[in-house]
Amino acid sequence: AYLLVLMGSIMINYLTGLGMFYEQNTRRRQRIFVLGIVLNLLLLIIFKYTNFAFNNVNVLTNIFGLEPIYVNTIILPLGISFYTFKAITYLVSIVGEEKVPRTNIADFALYLAFFPQVIAGPIDRYNVLLPQIKNRTISIQKFTSGVKRFTLGLVKKVIISSPLAYVADQIFSRPIDDLSTPVVWLGAISYTLQVYYDFSGYTDMAIGLGRLFGFEFSENFNFPYISRSIREFWVRWHITLSTWLRDYLFLPLAYSSYKKLEKGEYLGIRKDTVTYIYATTITFLLCGMWHGAAWTFIIWGLTHGLLLSLEKTGFGIWMEKRFRPLGHIYFLLSIVLTFVIFRSSTLSQAFGLLGIMFGIGGRVVYWPEMLEYLDREYITMLIIAIAGSTTIFVNILNKINSRTQYRLTGMRHVVHYGSSIVMILGILMALFFVTLTLVSVTNNSFIYFKF
Repeated sequence: AYLLVLMGSIMINYLTGLGMFYEQNTRRRQRIFVLGIVLNLLLLIIFKYTNFAFNNVNVLTNIFGLEPIYVNTIILPLGISFYTFKAITYLVSIVGEEKVPRTNIADFALYLAFFPQVIAGPIDRYNVLLPQIKNRTISIQKFTSGVKRFTLGLVKKVIISSPLAYVADQIFSRPIDDLSTPVVWLGAISYTLQVYYDFSGYTDMAIGLGRLFGFEFSENFNFPYISRSIREFWVRWHITLSTWLRDYLFLPLAYSSYKKLEKGEYLGIRKDTVTYIYATTITFLLCGMWHGAAWTFIIWGLTHGLLLSLEKTGFGIWMEKRFRPLGHIYFLLSIVLTFVIFRSSTLSQAFGLLGIMFGIGGRVVYWPEMLEYLDREYITMLIIAIAGSTTIFVNILNKINSRTQYRLTGMRHVVHYGSSIVMILGILMALFFVTLTLVSVTNNSFIYFKF
């Protein structure tokens, strides 16, 4: 039934784009644009935030002794956050960059609802996919590249992420009083790695599927866990979302704020720094809300905004001049702690878990209970996950490839064809093990489906 929502979004934005393009009057053109943006956001707000809003209203009605307001639970349509953002980029590209809208509704529907991207991105922009919709090439090289990339993503999700997810889910579902400090840290680290391999795995699968059809999607991850700051993390993590937030939220907010402020300093802080803090806080407040209708996501977003603002001040400059591993430790500690908030179902659980991680509350440490989680499969996948979140494997492959280029011609052919055979066998073996795992496990849903 929710296909009607996607079809409605397609029609709204298709007609809005045509209306803007053919309207000659600038003021009426801007009104059509605003109407299109409002309709997109209204669709997102109704389906994503109605239950959250009424739940918070009922907290107030309970305080004042009033009757609560009951509404039917609204199920979130798959992908609505992602295709709504893609729709907004389409309208912005027409009004701001004078792009010609697609007069063929099938082409526009393909842009908004192409199945590899529709559920969890990447959030490719109209000017990225438009040339490929009109003219793209399909080749055996691109097809085989797509198969490799799809298999990599499937392995990330099913083989690496799932064992980490099992441990994280077990720990986060236990009562707060039944947890000890090392167990919570284990759960937090497991989830931090799980969410990366789950989401980057989906992105790899989407990119791979796109290549099978001749499309090149934007990269969405660039080893985010090797960062030395939260700012660098957002340059490397969910790249299409962070650039969307930068271009359509942060920059307009910063520009309007900067224009309003008079020259000078405010509480000893330069005007550009005040502008950055203001725009960053609002942007990441909305980023948190985009991820989910819950206070945990709002606090998670505000925490990232706070850390980014802090890095803009003297703290960031001081960190850049320190010993390099110190910045990495600061980042890893920050990202693990904030992902605890992100994963928690309530704020009370989040604060309780954070307290236990620093020795406040919880049960006495009982080391044998760690053996419940630290089996051979988990330890193996934990080591692979940590190594794979760095550039170690990529550097090894680049080293091998660079050396084969300088061998004699005959030997180079042997190495080339030998490595190709090994790659094919590796892909077949990976798909075999993935299939076995999928048959034995009932739930393999992606984390970002819920957003």
